[in-house]
Amino acid sequence: MSETKRAFTETDLVYFTFVGEAQLSPDADQVYYTRTVIDKQENKYRSTIWAVPFAGGAARQLTIGPGRDLHPLPDPTGHYLAFLSDRDAERGKQEEPDAAGNKVDPLGNQLFLLPFDGGEARRITEIRGGILDAVWSADGSKIAFVSAIRPSGARFLSDSIETPSGTADEDERLFRKFNIDVKEHTRAQYREDGVGYLENRNAQIFVIDVAEALDATQTLPKPLQITSGPYDHVMPAFSPDGKWIACAATRVENADMARFSDIWLFPTDGVGQPHMLTQSDGIAFAPRFSPDGQTLAFLGHHRDVGWYTNNQLWVVPTDGHLPPRSLTRDFDRSFEDASVVDMRMGGSLPPTWSAKGDAIFLLASDHGTTHLYRIGIPDGNVVRLTSGDLVLFDGCIDPSSQRAVFSVGTPESPNDIYAAELSRCTPISDPLADPTQSAGATLRPLTQSNAELLATRLLARPQRFSFHAEGGPPLDGWLIRPATARDDGQVPVVVEVHGGPQMMYTSQFFLEFQILAGRGFAVLYTNPRGSQGYGEAFTSDIRGHWGEHDFADLLALVDAALERYPFLDPQRLGIAGGSYGGFMTSWAIGHSDRFKAAVSMRALNNMHSFFGTSDGGFLWDEVFGGKPWENPQAYVRQSPITSVAQIKTPTLVMHSEEDYRCPLEQGQQLYASLKVLGVETEMVQYPGESHGLSRGGRPWHRVHRLRAIASWFAKYLSIT
Repeated sequence: MSETKRAFTETDLVYFTFVGEAQLSPDADQVYYTRTVIDKQENKYRSTIWAVPFAGGAARQLTIGPGRDLHPLPDPTGHYLAFLSDRDAERGKQEEPDAAGNKVDPLGNQLFLLPFDGGEARRITEIRGGILDAVWSADGSKIAFVSAIRPSGARFLSDSIETPSGTADEDERLFRKFNIDVKEHTRAQYREDGVGYLENRNAQIFVIDVAEALDATQTLPKPLQITSGPYDHVMPAFSPDGKWIACAATRVENADMARFSDIWLFPTDGVGQPHMLTQSDGIAFAPRFSPDGQTLAFLGHHRDVGWYTNNQLWVVPTDGHLPPRSLTRDFDRSFEDASVVDMRMGGSLPPTWSAKGDAIFLLASDHGTTHLYRIGIPDGNVVRLTSGDLVLFDGCIDPSSQRAVFSVGTPESPNDIYAAELSRCTPISDPLADPTQSAGATLRPLTQSNAELLATRLLARPQRFSFHAEGGPPLDGWLIRPATARDDGQVPVVVEVHGGPQMMYTSQFFLEFQILAGRGFAVLYTNPRGSQGYGEAFTSDIRGHWGEHDFADLLALVDAALERYPFLDPQRLGIAGGSYGGFMTSWAIGHSDRFKAAVSMRALNNMHSFFGTSDGGFLWDEVFGGKPWENPQAYVRQSPITSVAQIKTPTLVMHSEEDYRCPLEQGQQLYASLKVLGVETEMVQYPGESHGLSRGGRPWHRVHRLRAIASWFAKYLSIT
């Protein structure tokens, strides 16, 4: 078989399968998940819902939609599988205004119900603009969902519009028709990356009665809207008795400018006043009720070190008689999957209560891995339940806390569904023990989504090593050596830098890295200070000081690798990264002449203009010690564009035209400056793409991006 294997190429992307969003049936015997493939002819992703027995066996396809079926939600009573789908999205889509000249949102994702005892999936909602999230009530009678609606209120497919008549009305209709493209903003956050222009929409929560929706023969009943106002209400959760919905919201004037969110309770019948359970002094999100309904768990922090603060687990009585209490202040890790990867589509694992209410299950990131942890109630004792050099990126725990399923990334496979018997697990009492080596629950694969493809490719496995910069903490480094590299050869090196910066690299399969290795490059990467997974002090070390200790760590990575691996060529070093990694790439070539080629992607290059053009840039004053007009020196000092005159490195600038996180102008400034300076440079722009191009952009744009990166380094690091 080895003789027939070949290196990975860019076009391999369109042949991969992506699985995720693992969920368990109420009896924990079946596992539901989303399977996504690429339609290379249509340049689209197509997703379907699948099921596989928890005990293992053949998987079966449950849905056959023409578009994307996502977010499987088993009914707690075992009657239906709910899911979101855009299969009817074209119905009701209008590029032009309606008859009265009003803007009409397309239908988007809607809720569907698939009977477990057989039958076709049935749509039970028709709210224009689509549905973002949904959750069942405990008795299976209701579903709460989130939809972003305009200030004028929710619009539905069945709404009728009366056409104005007469000359005056005709003029008004034409006025509206030919000004349909005008955008008017009142929100500070008037656009969002990956979403587009918000046009003053806010996320509101609705409740639908399932029986009423299923009984409807023609027009679907309109759901009950239980939240309102110029605020976003997200992450809903039903109380066990179905009378309340908890959610995260910032209900203050000019909410976009606030740096906190609270947990609120809303009555599900729409009658009565909401109750705020937290104190408006930090981030609070992902609420979940205890089995008895008397306590609410949620994630968040008090912004002790701003955005760099660990996500902690909190509890608060639902009657509000006591303030919230953090259970994990002394656990120096953040509850989240902070891993960076380019081959994954999944969900998350919200705080999940044990059946007895004596523990909560969560995922946390540690030293380039993400694992399952159990937090005791009420003592907050943290133990780890899984181990290995892998990443659990979403999952589900069954109601009895005996079984669990996860979507998992490993060095050998980008994504597969795994099962675990928690009842047979010996917890690891030291939650910060080496997560790659210690024992824990046995993870058993239920899918092998890309086995056939991977069996025909040369897989270059990451080698982990330790190093540190002078005076700095221990650091993890990884080297991916080309499968064809010879010990006596001088192998060119590409240093990759992740975004965030509060993210982390891992050992899991990364297609971009495999393609570079297939072209003959060694790929070198690390989690410098500022990354997640190493404690709050490590993450917050760069607060207000980007390009200092983090840059020192990157240079130390290069020095340590050159000393450890003599086959690396110190004269052929390249560097690449996106977002914060793009910042660091631009920064590195302006502060060092060691790199002979660079690819700066979706970068932050000018912090001053970023403040006013990014979708959330106006909140970045805390990163730089004030607003641009208050502390302009800090913005100048930490902007790579300030040092652009020192750049001599051939640089490829890559940017998406609809990147609202790090807007296109950031890349244009670097490109124009390098052109004026006479530095070898090119710029590649991707129309219609957002900041997330490398992970979820149009498939052939992603292929083009991968090919452009590899070709640039091949040209300037002398690989034919």
